[in-house]
Amino acid sequence: MTHASGGAAAVATATARFATDDERSRWDALIAANPGGGEVWEGDAYLSLKRSAGRYLEHRVIVERPGRAPIAVGILAKRVPLLGEWWHAPAGPAGEDAAAVIEAARAVAGLARSRGAFLLKVEPRTGLDTAGEYRAAGFRDTVRIVPNPSTIIVDVSGSEDEVFKRIGKKARNSINRAGRDGIVATRVPATAENCAALFRLLEETAEGRFVLRDESYYREFWQRFERSGDGQMFLAHRDGELVAGAFAMRLGERSTYKDGASVRAKTAYGASHALQWEVIRWANEGGAVSHDLCGAPPAARVDDRDHPLFGVGQFKRSFSPDITDYAGAFDLPLKSWAYRFWVKLGDRLARRASLALKKDPYY
Repeated sequence: MTHASGGAAAVATATARFATDDERSRWDALIAANPGGGEVWEGDAYLSLKRSAGRYLEHRVIVERPGRAPIAVGILAKRVPLLGEWWHAPAGPAGEDAAAVIEAARAVAGLARSRGAFLLKVEPRTGLDTAGEYRAAGFRDTVRIVPNPSTIIVDVSGSEDEVFKRIGKKARNSINRAGRDGIVATRVPATAENCAALFRLLEETAEGRFVLRDESYYREFWQRFERSGDGQMFLAHRDGELVAGAFAMRLGERSTYKDGASVRAKTAYGASHALQWEVIRWANEGGAVSHDLCGAPPAARVDDRDHPLFGVGQFKRSFSPDITDYAGAFDLPLKSWAYRFWVKLGDRLARRASLALKKDPYY
């Protein structure tokens, strides 16, 4: 269920309302105009995918701020029997700083509460040093949903030559070696055959280390983003043999590395670097100025070999050494009794039931 219009709920100086039909028709442009340049996780393709897959309701909200530009907020929601809806702003809401994010979140919370929601989950893109501001404002730490609470952002602005010179020396050397070894990374359509090939690589990489959704979910994800023009699949081959694959997304001036995997054979050395370079070239050609490598160990644990993302982090840091740690994920309770029940029992039961009955993570 979605909404084209609705009443405003005022909190402080900001008010939140549902987007009009006209605003929904140009949703990605509104998201891209947000402070920070917008997040693909709030874009049309992602919201529509989650709705069509039957996993979420989706709402598109406009936060009006007198004297300042409005903020578009993509909301995913689930209805919980007896409790109402919980709302989630993936990678949002946006704001110039933590105070602006808190103001926008409170405005959205007012609208959510007027619809009977009992909880608003936010994942602000402000720095780790702002986490205390959210806690002081009544937000409570919670499990993250968007997969990059810590990440690496690569500057992909300028010409291709400028971008290549800017990335780390190790990455450049690996890309050049891959070329000498005959590894070729290409952009490919998200056909059923290519989707199956990339999913097999993901399965090999996962091997019990992280949970994969079913193959149909990934196929729908990749094909929907490709149809909208917001996503691209990449495969790398050596002597006709598939050695690596990836999928990336783009919205406005920002791109995001979504899925990727490679075979572990020594003959595939440099394949992942060559593939990521092709992703970066695609992002740059599409007008992106920053590329999110989507996930890394937190900066405080970057050298901790026991961290599950240590190896991934070393690969990604070869492109750019700096890690961005976001503030975290937070709950803003809207109905105290319903939230208490949800935290103590409801959330745990919902996740267990989803895995047991649907073979799918709840979030």
